[in-house]
Amino acid sequence: MRNFVVLLFAVFLSFGLSQELIINGDFEQELTVGWTQLINGSGTHILDRGLAYQPDLDWEAMAYQYDNPGWARLSQTVFAPSPLLELHFEASFAESGGSSTCWPAACFSVCYLNSDDTVLGETRYVYSTYDTWITTPTRHLIDITNPGWVEYSLNIGDELIQNLPGVNPGEITKVEVALYAYTGGG
Repeated sequence: MRNFVVLLFAVFLSFGLSQELIINGDFEQELTVGWTQLINGSGTHILDRGLAYQPDLDWEAMAYQYDNPGWARLSQTVFAPSPLLELHFEASFAESGGSSTCWPAACFSVCYLNSDDTVLGETRYVYSTYDTWITTPTRHLIDITNPGWVEYSLNIGDELIQNLPGVNPGEITKVEVALYAYTGGG
């Protein structure tokens, strides 16, 4: 079972038209600038940045997890001046292998947190054949059907109103974006 995700982060999380909130969202600097790297479980895990993941001249970041339950995660949490935020990113998702008992998933997650860092809700862009995640009042799953390089955008205010009725927008003080390569089950 292999799980592989690549994102070209011109991940821009902005308030209004001018205030960019993500640090090093274009990955021009090392991943240690602005990003938290976490690895869990066994198997092979890689978090990397490079110029060759997409045929352009920009930097991209990649999360890779191979074999055995676990994950590789690249994330960043920012203060949200308001839930009226726009998120823009470009991504390519991939998976290989798996079954209903040991399943890979490529995921880009947007978590909505309060001042105590409690996750109030989450939006997940998911590419997986076998994942067992479900949409709930506090978790909205967006199934990826085109794993190639695609531009995505998310109006967080609209997302909260339309798809996350269990989240109180007035409690959100932070937003976390995370790139996951994940293998669930065993």
